[in-house]
Amino acid sequence: MQTGKTCDETMTGEARVRIEGGLAHFPGLAKEQTVSFDDLATPERQEIATLADQADFFSCTPANDSARPDARTYTVGLTIAGRSRELRVAEPIRDPALAKLVSVVRRLSKQHAGQR
Repeated sequence: MQTGKTCDETMTGEARVRIEGGLAHFPGLAKEQTVSFDDLATPERQEIATLADQADFFSCTPANDSARPDARTYTVGLTIAGRSRELRVAEPIRDPALAKLVSVVRRLSKQHAGQR
């Protein structure tokens, strides 16, 4: 785990999220949303990198939780400074750090989707 590293405007990467399932799930709307670090301000990059470290995103073992009926499943992908991983997690997300990471990636990818 890389902790204590500074994240500045030279850090490269992207964050991706795809949401499947849920009460009103429409398969055609389960499109992956991606935001490039080039489109993010330094504090936003820092937040993603810090949360990825706190959740041990790049080396954790995924839980074998299957989604309940009507629950969402999130596929989150991160590429940060040459490291890349995709992780699939079902609601409820039990790890608070991972839940926060999913929330932030969802918010930022949604905010920056219309700016391309």
